[in-house]
Amino acid sequence: MARQPPASERQSEPRVQQPGQFSSMRWRLIFVYAGLLAALLLVLGLVLNAIIGRVLYTNELSAFQTEARAVVAANQKSWDDLVRGQPTDQCAGAVSFQEGFQQAIAGPLTRFNGIQGVYLLDRRGTVLVSADGGGVGESGPQVARGHVAQLIARYGSARPGSTGYLGDVAYTARNGQSGIDLLAVRYPTTSFCTDPKQSGFGIVEVITSFPRSRAVLAVVRLLMLGAFVAALLLGIVVSGPLIGQLLRPLTEMTRASRRIASGELSYRVGLPERTDEIGQLAHSFDEMAERIEHAFTAQQASDERMRMFIADASHELRTPLTAIRGYLDLQSMGAIDDPATARASLQAARDEADRMSRLLNDLLTLARLDIGRPLQREPMDLIALAGEAVDQARILAGERTVALQTDGRGALMVRGDRDRLKQVLVALLDNALKYGRPAPDGWVHVRVERSARDALLTIEDNGQGIASEDIPHIFDRFYRGERAERRRRVIAAESSRRQSPHQDATLPPAPDQIRQTAGPGGSGLGLAIAQTIVRAHGGDIDVQSQFGAGTTFSIRLPLATG
Repeated sequence: MARQPPASERQSEPRVQQPGQFSSMRWRLIFVYAGLLAALLLVLGLVLNAIIGRVLYTNELSAFQTEARAVVAANQKSWDDLVRGQPTDQCAGAVSFQEGFQQAIAGPLTRFNGIQGVYLLDRRGTVLVSADGGGVGESGPQVARGHVAQLIARYGSARPGSTGYLGDVAYTARNGQSGIDLLAVRYPTTSFCTDPKQSGFGIVEVITSFPRSRAVLAVVRLLMLGAFVAALLLGIVVSGPLIGQLLRPLTEMTRASRRIASGELSYRVGLPERTDEIGQLAHSFDEMAERIEHAFTAQQASDERMRMFIADASHELRTPLTAIRGYLDLQSMGAIDDPATARASLQAARDEADRMSRLLNDLLTLARLDIGRPLQREPMDLIALAGEAVDQARILAGERTVALQTDGRGALMVRGDRDRLKQVLVALLDNALKYGRPAPDGWVHVRVERSARDALLTIEDNGQGIASEDIPHIFDRFYRGERAERRRRVIAAESSRRQSPHQDATLPPAPDQIRQTAGPGGSGLGLAIAQTIVRAHGGDIDVQSQFGAGTTFSIRLPLATG
């Protein structure tokens, strides 16, 4: 049965909350799109309704004005006849102007569809007569005082004694629901027998409800509503798949992020090449995933190198400490009574202490370089620096040749830490002498030259070379080609000591055995330090070697600028 994690661990695990059916980004975009489309259609509908309504109302108001003017002008004589009666028959049949207005003017007008009211107004806009008989003595409904004053100013001084249509003005009421036509008229006020020339100035107010415009607008609004609903539904139906297709890369990135989070660092979105924002996001996501994978791989490699480094450092430090303790134990067991043995033991212990000191100094140097401690960068002549290192190497070379060759083009300036770069050259020359061919055939050649941007330095020897299987690891920390052989010798020596019944298991081998097993190699950190220093200066170091035919180390450093 699989082990269940503790409750505290289960609570701390990150949980991915799945979006609800209508809370996902797809539905949010659909709702936003539908809302924007609805708002756009609504605004468009309102604008079209206002434009169409204005056109319809204006046209119908103009037609209504023409009809009202024609009816009033045509029926004016009938109104006169009704009020004045029959002159040949002692004004028989004469009626009041109110009754005559209702019969001759209001009656014909109200037969038209959409006429809401017909009124006869005086100069003050007060109702004298109405088609339905109501509102007499009150102000005319929806009468604009400005228009009444305009008609009075224009036609109020018309010559009395005559009757008929004078002029009119039409407008739409403030509420926009009615059209009003005010017609200035001269009408008879008494019968012919009483005063045939008596007439008054009045205003015929005719009100319409725009029936034709309302009917057309109702049909238009119904069609617009249907188009609004159809367009909205069509937009939702069409936008759903389109938005889903548009968001598919995001879905792929979500799936990729989950697989990467689960440990599948090599997974990529892998979308086709796109130039839009989502394509750029997918490309950036893949680049980020690749960097994460590389960083994770590098971190794993770094951790592995750190574990190996710690293990190797512990082993390298344990060896001299064990040897020193063994020599001290040897002194305490009576070796001090033999002066020659005592001196040899103390010298061996001192040698091991010096070796441990050098190892610790190398470890400290690597630690400082690893944490990025800034180097003292200053312009320097690489040829002069190589000359100093070659002069020191000649002291140790004995009869072997150590030669320096340049490109003959004068000083070669680089920027760097003089002491650190010299440390690199001395270490490489020391290796060349240590593993090179002995005198009188041995030689070391140093060449300094330049390219367009870089300074190039090579150190070549004709020694035994490096085995091909060792070259990939030559710059690894604590790596030495002779380590396996030395360890076998140490293990054999320790096994021999354990089999001796007269010595403690902690006793080291004899001093001469220690020197033999130690071999010519150092701590295995020299080349690692050299590579770290060169890379800290923005350069690189490489090695080419053929076993039995010599080795060549090549260093490239950027030239000083400015």
